[in-house]
Amino acid sequence: MNRRGASEVNQIDMISNQGRLRQFLTSRYRLLLAKGFAVSSLNLVRLGALGAILAGVAWIASSLLAAAIASGRSPEVPGFASLDEALYVVAVAGTMGGIVSLHARQAPSYGRLGMAGFLATFMGTALLLLGLVISFTIGSVFGPTLLDYVLGLGLWDVLLGFMALGAATLRLGVLPRWCGVLLIICLPLAIALGEYGGGAVLGLLWLAVAYALLSQHDVSALLRTRKK
Repeated sequence: MNRRGASEVNQIDMISNQGRLRQFLTSRYRLLLAKGFAVSSLNLVRLGALGAILAGVAWIASSLLAAAIASGRSPEVPGFASLDEALYVVAVAGTMGGIVSLHARQAPSYGRLGMAGFLATFMGTALLLLGLVISFTIGSVFGPTLLDYVLGLGLWDVLLGFMALGAATLRLGVLPRWCGVLLIICLPLAIALGEYGGGAVLGLLWLAVAYALLSQHDVSALLRTRKK
């Protein structure tokens, strides 16, 4: 009986040790998986921030160029379009990178409002990019009504998306509060200014957003974001 009791105790201890080992390995696997996902998101944040910098420079350059050629014709990029049109395309493409970077930095913690803002902003910017490329290259093939509809729909999507994304950024608090405020007010202000500084406003916005993204680039910060 004593031998049988000792054998049962050993079996219980062995099962308990196996359970603790399994729990330890599972927790370590989850931690490594979370860190790997955070590192992947970190790389996406950095790449998107570079796109935001490109967008900022291109928007400011387009605004300066518009002021410089107010009474003349823009120089042309060989085989493409005028220089100001090329800058618009680069600026909008870089803007998409900045939007993705904002999403990668804050998702999934900013909830449905942030996700809706991201989707609306990204899809609207994609429509703007598509409309600009078609307008600058083969615009004569399509009627102006169709292009105006595509650009108008894209602009409304971006306007509403920026407001939702800015509100979600303010609520989450991962990025500085001024970042959320700028996302809300920048596009209405740029539209109001038009060719008299609208591009410069957007350029300063994306340079500021890139600074906010790159100044908080550590993996631990990303892990903290996903625990909120």
